[in-house]
Amino acid sequence: MKLQELQIGFIGSGRVTNILLGAWLKHEMDVTGVLVYDAQPGKSENLALQYPGIKTVESITELVKKSQTIFLAIHPPEVAEVLNQIRSSLTDNKFLISLAPKITIEKIQQGLNSQIPAARIIPNAPTITGHGYNVFSLSPEVNQDMSDLLNNLFLPLGSFKQVEENLLESYATITGMGPTYIWFLFNELYQQALKTGLAEKEANTALNEMIKGASETLFNSSLPYDQVCDLIPSYPLKPHEEDIQKIYAETISKLFDKLKNG
Repeated sequence: MKLQELQIGFIGSGRVTNILLGAWLKHEMDVTGVLVYDAQPGKSENLALQYPGIKTVESITELVKKSQTIFLAIHPPEVAEVLNQIRSSLTDNKFLISLAPKITIEKIQQGLNSQIPAARIIPNAPTITGHGYNVFSLSPEVNQDMSDLLNNLFLPLGSFKQVEENLLESYATITGMGPTYIWFLFNELYQQALKTGLAEKEANTALNEMIKGASETLFNSSLPYDQVCDLIPSYPLKPHEEDIQKIYAETISKLFDKLKNG
């Protein structure tokens, strides 16, 4: 797929833009011609060095005028100001896709004084390997061609599921931030595997397969949680489990409240 034909532009050239460009490239999508603008000097140019073929533009107005599908790849506090900047040059036939939590489609349309077709997507970092779990919501103005465009862009990158918009912050808390809750644990297991004598390749393979199998057993074995735990006779971290659970519960609860109500 040649993305140049789709007239795609990104406002923002940070992590999520990098994830999507990297994922599309790995799945043999030609990112040539994708437009990128970033208010921070030099940032989009640095991204262009990483992805030869994408084009940087000098102003946000230029990006909006030259793009048909526009990704808002910015943090929530920046959205209102960006909407104010693009309001006058954003026509109703454009397709606006926000990758930010907290800011609803209603607020986006109010900020633009327009019922522009809009979508919100909660991106998931494993998308970069083709194993993403990305959820999205659409405004009523989104037509079938726009919906098909999203499917063509995201279905090759993993799961892509439409959900009610009021659940997006739940997904942002669990699937969006979720890898950060477990990656450091996986890495520690990997380091311990090396210390026990496993070679790097074997440790990588063994842990990857163990993690996938453990997840399948917990969620798809039809066994109750206590019976899943009883499959292994020794439970060495059991004395610390309550403290770890408390840290998780308090931290994740505060994050969700901030995203939903903050």
